Amino acid sequence: AQNTTATAADPTFGVVTISPYKFSSKIVAAPFELLQDSAVNVEDFINRRLVDRLGRAMNAYFTTGTGTSQPRGVVTASSVGKTGTTGQTTTVLYADIVDLLYSVDAAYRPNARFMTRDASIGIIRKLVDGQSRPLWEPSMQAGQPDTIFGYPGVVNNDVAAMAASAKSILFGDFSKYIIRDVSGIQVVRLGERYADYLQVGFYAFQRTGGRLNAANSTTYNPVKYYANSAT
Repeated sequence: AQNTTATAADPTFGVVTISPYKFSSKIVAAPFELLQDSAVNVEDFINRRLVDRLGRAMNAYFTTGTGTSQPRGVVTASSVGKTGTTGQTTTVLYADIVDLLYSVDAAYRPNARFMTRDASIGIIRKLVDGQSRPLWEPSMQAGQPDTIFGYPGVVNNDVAAMAASAKSILFGDFSKYIIRDVSGIQVVRLGERYADYLQVGFYAFQRTGGRLNAANSTTYNPVKYYANSAT
């Protein structure tokens, strides 16, 4: 109303701790002879494989970690956007994906994307609308992702496969998932530990953690999931 005093509405602040956890590639021991005789740089090859191994381990926890003695994964931190229609234990309906999309608050949708595993994409690609047009739209531009309803689709094979009650599809603004890297990946060369076997040990480690920066409400959670029907 006119000539009235504005009321106060201060924001409420909280503190979220993103605790770091140490990830290890485990040790790989290579014999001196292999390192000396090979025509390729075996040490560099081992180091790259250790980094790949770390990446896969961290991705698994950033996806489904419980948050207890491990990072809290984005699936764990997300909230339900749509539960599949009865009978959709290993499939999803066109209408259910529409409901999942609109379960995410409009403020998060401009930067949103879908995330699911490779096998689930095969299921989604079979879906068509009332005019038999595919829901999945292959990208026509190199370097750009395929889309679902115009939103990018991202493959993450650590998302659950479609099964009864599985959280198999995510949709939302994944930039709200914060990863805290305490340090970069460090590769350690163990030149003396296995010397009596004429071997050199290699292992890599990194300290990192992650958590979804979400409002204290399932309504305004920036990431929602589709759960397959229980029966």
